[in-house]
Amino acid sequence: MFSDLKQLVEYRELLRTLVSKDIRSRYKGSVLGFAWNFAIPLLQLLVFWVLFGLIVKMAPPGDYPFALFLFTGLLPWNFLANSLMGGAMAIVGNANLVKKIYFPLQILPFTKVVSEFISLLLGMIVLGVIVVVFGVGLSWYLLLLPVPFLVQIVFISGLTYLFACANVFFRDVQHIIGIVVMAWMYVTPVLYPINIIETKPAWAQLAVHLNPMTGIINFYQKLVLDHALPNMAWFAYSAATAAVLFVVGFVVFNRYKYGFEEEI
Repeated sequence: MFSDLKQLVEYRELLRTLVSKDIRSRYKGSVLGFAWNFAIPLLQLLVFWVLFGLIVKMAPPGDYPFALFLFTGLLPWNFLANSLMGGAMAIVGNANLVKKIYFPLQILPFTKVVSEFISLLLGMIVLGVIVVVFGVGLSWYLLLLPVPFLVQIVFISGLTYLFACANVFFRDVQHIIGIVVMAWMYVTPVLYPINIIETKPAWAQLAVHLNPMTGIINFYQKLVLDHALPNMAWFAYSAATAAVLFVVGFVVFNRYKYGFEEEI
């Protein structure tokens, strides 16, 4: 496993090239080009503000608009969703590379994770400007953002390796993953504040807290909006789950990668 991980570092130039290619191709031929990385988060926030602020008038969980709460949770959630849906196609969608060129195949799924992480960072820049505009302000707690960044990267990478591997042998994966991600979002405090589950049955509370993304999303929300730390016990659970899942996903991927060329 460690030798396979080491290859990610040794082939970092290839990784950088593939990430750059993925980002450039995303908006190839569009007028705004790279600027869409900033425009899309702003447009999302505008939609949330009109829908939940002006029409539905949802009560926010703090001294900030509900649209801002949604935006803060959806940025890291989109990182997860886009990485998994794109990462599942990492091997199948690059069949020519896999068959014709020798390189560590573990780079392909990780390329999508890195590419989407860059999109998350750009979205966070937009979020930083917006929280100032809405009067929430910035605090020293933002210096802790690398913590949820790292845990989420590890968590998503593990899942992406599993899905990328499974999709080679079972192409159904690429069709159902969108449904899985959508259902998963409803048991994650993205569309609702986490304190709303305190009035729910004990089994429902446990189900939400056992979801590793709950601790990660809540960490973002607390740091950015509340200028405070989340429940560290649940975040530690998320971090531990992320580490275990990464090991499992990476080992499984490298166990079966030798059969990829025959299957695709």
